[in-house]
Amino acid sequence: MTDRGDTAAAAEELATAPAGPSRPRWVVIHWTPEALGLVRAIAAAEPRPALTLIGPAPADEVAAALASLPEGHVEKYWQGSASGGVEALARFFADTAHLPTADAIVVLPLRGHGETDAFSRLVCTAIQRACKGRPPHVVVAVEDPEATHEFEGLGVATIFYPGFLRAALLAHACVDLGAFRFMLALLGGRLRVETWPVPPELRAGTFREACIEIEVDRRGRPVTLIGLFAPGEGAEPAMLLSPAPGRPLRDASALLVLTGEAE
Repeated sequence: MTDRGDTAAAAEELATAPAGPSRPRWVVIHWTPEALGLVRAIAAAEPRPALTLIGPAPADEVAAALASLPEGHVEKYWQGSASGGVEALARFFADTAHLPTADAIVVLPLRGHGETDAFSRLVCTAIQRACKGRPPHVVVAVEDPEATHEFEGLGVATIFYPGFLRAALLAHACVDLGAFRFMLALLGGRLRVETWPVPPELRAGTFREACIEIEVDRRGRPVTLIGLFAPGEGAEPAMLLSPAPGRPLRDASALLVLTGEAE
């Protein structure tokens, strides 16, 4: 990575007061103005994170884009590239960008540098070394879902996304590939949530026992038990998602089941 060099003045204009002790700090790597939507989505999080952005463009070229963001949201912007190799990149991450003290790191695809996901893997290797094997929560946006296994052992979560879902998902920095596929399946109608009666033989059991016993629907397709309905305030049925495994079923009026293809 390179430091700000001739763009120091522009970078200083982007710097704001240091984040308070209770304000989380996130770092977004490979940021470009095309990802303004992501930064705006992060700005809506509570508590609002202070952002350090690292990107390929000089600071004066991105200053106008960042000026449209909430004041104080972007703490620093650094221009840089990985042309110096993994070790130099790791030193930059540790000594300049202070990645070991970040609360979350988002690695976006850097296009135009050969194999995009392989390049992101190199960056994650540098993060791992900079943080001495104990990185903060790291989310990597990959272009090819088949590449997710290549990030195993680097202490990261991976996410595959198309188009404008980027901002909505990465804003939370907590969605992995499996959860993302699940969301797409629900949105696309390939999965649905149904209400099933509680089997009489499970009425005296627990939610854990129901999860073990209820495995397929009437057509033999795999299903997942995700919740139940039970009396809430005013004795009205309330939906409980992911209740405790030991939660009794004796007062449950129905079960919530994630089941197969929509008919």
